[in-house]
Amino acid sequence: MSRRETGALPPTHTIDATATSIASRFLVGAYETDGPGVWERLPHRHDFVELVYVRSGSGLHYVDADAVPIAPHQLFVIAPGQVHHWEPVEPVRGTLVLFREDFLTGVGGPDADTGVGVWETRALRPGPAERERLEHILAGLAAEAGMRDEHQELALRTLLTLLLVQCRRLSRDRSADALTPRRGLSAAFERIVRDRASASLTVAECARELAVTPGHLSEVVAVSTGRTPGEIIRGEVAREAQRLLARTELSCAQIAGQLGFDDASYFSRFFRRECGATPSAFRAGRTPRAA
Repeated sequence: MSRRETGALPPTHTIDATATSIASRFLVGAYETDGPGVWERLPHRHDFVELVYVRSGSGLHYVDADAVPIAPHQLFVIAPGQVHHWEPVEPVRGTLVLFREDFLTGVGGPDADTGVGVWETRALRPGPAERERLEHILAGLAAEAGMRDEHQELALRTLLTLLLVQCRRLSRDRSADALTPRRGLSAAFERIVRDRASASLTVAECARELAVTPGHLSEVVAVSTGRTPGEIIRGEVAREAQRLLARTELSCAQIAGQLGFDDASYFSRFFRRECGATPSAFRAGRTPRAA
């Protein structure tokens, strides 16, 4: 993986900024050799989805403001934009799967309404039969990654879709809204919001970028998500504020500026309204919570 520096903010990693074709959108390998390496214990984020199937190891995995105990036979899923790092007590060993969201688009990928995405899931705990099924799919992905023919991308995408179906089955007790990736216009809007996470971002600005009217954008987003575009923008800004408070040493004034607020007091009022606590209280009480 390569990384893009973002000053005092957690760096954003990409799969391979110099690669082309499949190599820039998909990777499968061993966590211990293809994983974060020196970045394991340092807060960072990705512009891709990361799945880590742990075969052995212990410690804690920090994701945004949560801490999840590491144990064998867990499948961790980290969404694009989430800030995370690992603090292993015993070394983590297992299989790593990285993919850009656009890799799922095409023949062999999920249809629009299958809802196999698990982008917000922290950790999945398969039973013995489910572990065997997951390990079989992971072995297939590793084998296909070594193929170099015209069928490779189709095979990889099909197996990855099957892996996500298994994740969906393991996540059936979770909120369907949290587990289903959007498609089309709503997906494009949510990607803009996620990538920018700014209080200054407006629905009209997003509509212009997407070449639609604000009214049409609002209608489509409301049908797809059950929320207004304004609610989605405010929610993402609050989520990013929580990440920065929990995983950086930036001051409240610096975070306010980073998130597009005119002043720190306005940011503090916004955060308290959206999150139920002041930024300083949230930061002071950020003792890791087991999920």
